[in-house]
Amino acid sequence: MAERVLSRPQKASSGKRPSTLDKIQAMEKQRAERRQQMEERKMEMREEEKRNAELGVIGDADFVRMIGEWREQQPCSQPHVAFDCDAGGRAKGKELCICARKRPMGKREVAANDHDAVSCQNPVVVVHDCRHRVDGITKYLANTKFVFDHAFSEAVATDDVYACVCEPLVDFVARKRGRATVFAYGQTGSGKTYTMCGIQRRAARDTFDFVGDDATIVVGVSFFEIYGGRCQDLLRDRARLQVREDGKGEVNVVDLGEDVVSNSEELLDAIDRGNRLRTTQRTRANDASSRSHAVCQIVLRRGPAVVGKLSLVDLAGSERGADTRSHSRQLRTESAEINKSLLALKECIRSLATNDSHVPFRASKLTMVLRDSFVRPHCRVAMIATVSPSVSATDHTINTLRYADRVKEKPAPASSAAAAPPQKNNENTAPPPVLNASPCHQGAAATPRAADPPRRSLEAARRSLDSRQGGRRGNKDASKPPSPRPSPRADSPSFDDISSSLDPIPGWPPAETRARRERDDRGVADPVALVADRAARGPLLVDEVRPEDPDGPPPESVMELHRTVDSLFEEEEALLNAHMNMIQENAELLTEEGRMLQQVQGEDEYDIDAYVARLDAILDTKANQIDSLRTRLRNFSQKLKEEENQSKSLRRMPLY
Repeated sequence: MAERVLSRPQKASSGKRPSTLDKIQAMEKQRAERRQQMEERKMEMREEEKRNAELGVIGDADFVRMIGEWREQQPCSQPHVAFDCDAGGRAKGKELCICARKRPMGKREVAANDHDAVSCQNPVVVVHDCRHRVDGITKYLANTKFVFDHAFSEAVATDDVYACVCEPLVDFVARKRGRATVFAYGQTGSGKTYTMCGIQRRAARDTFDFVGDDATIVVGVSFFEIYGGRCQDLLRDRARLQVREDGKGEVNVVDLGEDVVSNSEELLDAIDRGNRLRTTQRTRANDASSRSHAVCQIVLRRGPAVVGKLSLVDLAGSERGADTRSHSRQLRTESAEINKSLLALKECIRSLATNDSHVPFRASKLTMVLRDSFVRPHCRVAMIATVSPSVSATDHTINTLRYADRVKEKPAPASSAAAAPPQKNNENTAPPPVLNASPCHQGAAATPRAADPPRRSLEAARRSLDSRQGGRRGNKDASKPPSPRPSPRADSPSFDDISSSLDPIPGWPPAETRARRERDDRGVADPVALVADRAARGPLLVDEVRPEDPDGPPPESVMELHRTVDSLFEEEEALLNAHMNMIQENAELLTEEGRMLQQVQGEDEYDIDAYVARLDAILDTKANQIDSLRTRLRNFSQKLKEEENQSKSLRRMPLY
């Protein structure tokens, strides 16, 4: 009994609960272990960053490692195949070649400690959006995938790009007497002008090689720019040009000079002269940003007839409104004009690729002057979208690739994320896929897009459509009770499944889409109408049901800004012309006044009454001129104030 009594206290002591002091000591021990692990992790990151720096790789070590691991798991790039200009017709989309080119990292990006966040594995381009989870610590990649005809990495030289895309077009123009257009699009500083200058040099050399000894062919070159809605001849000291359409529907650039060249050296000299006169401005994104669309046309003639034409277009650098908000009024209006013309070009190419009955060429001067290269039965078009590799430019890069993707509108392949092997840790794993991922990104449905606002639900879309239909029907249906809202179910289909069944909804497509189709059947008479319709559908993603974005400008504000910018350019032109005319007329009146004074002072006999009457008439003429010029000046000042107020009211400009 004594042994059992003594054993009970020992059993009670072995099951003793830990005291508060024990808990505090355990917490301190765990905290010390976590701090030690964090210090070890920081040391490892510093060592990894040092090793990366020795290899020329900069940026966040975790993201660099995650991107490197992702690239190691991908298959090898497919070989590039030259653009087949003889394949298919417009209905098959073979007349359009869309390419993406990634440039190397620049000194400014290296100094800013940016790292490479774009992967090009032909024909796929993947943008790695480096993000943090809601805890602010865990890192993951949001990969956005695009598929094009060609994807050129930074290791591909301009000669290879030319041989793959542009050399077949030069051969098509020189030997097969066709029309071809090559244009470069992208953000400022992404390599558009660098790429296009290399293409121009090689095209000038190959044009004469392909023409050969045909003495009946005469080669001519013209070079002009479209700046602020105005055309200027770069081979004639920026002489002002007019773009007009004749009764046959042909678009003519009035007074455009064309230099006849006999060899490739003369052709290169003319192209270099035009490039030196291009309009450039310093922007936040680039020190020397091209602010005009430069169009270099190499024309082959047999007598007066044009038998071939190659148009090489270096588009102006695209920028978001956030990058130009702090700029001067001139840069803001330039950006608005650039975005409008880029939108018009995209819509025209999309209409051609889908074989639409109407193509809105009149929406901008850029599309008007390129109309001849698009509508001819024997024409080809190639687009080179240039992107920056830095992680700080991922938004710009995605917008550029979206633009090119919308132009091509290729069918989305199977998602690559579904076939990817599982990750060993959570650092490289994205959150669960979003059901409403944009269909315009090939494979993007499996990657999150936290920057995109959530889409409206199907019920919100139905209510919005019903409200618009109710406004059109009037009071006739006002007494009808609303349809009962279905109760949510756990096994409800995803948004992608629901979106495919939107056709039976009464009143679909929306009124904006029907209005656009009706207007396209009639033709676009107002250049702002295309921008208004595009703005009403939201920037970039034209096929999505978008939410009401409180942070973005309402469509009416965007329309009003574009109208103000258009009228601003017109008022500026009228003011400058009126001022020049007044100076010329004043010079003539000044000469006449000098003769009158000489007669009055030098002659003994003079008619003072005639002198007074004529001087009074001259003063009246000057007063009328000054009043007219002052009126134009007031109107122009009012337009400037309107533009500045509208620019301040918009939180961001849509990027097209």
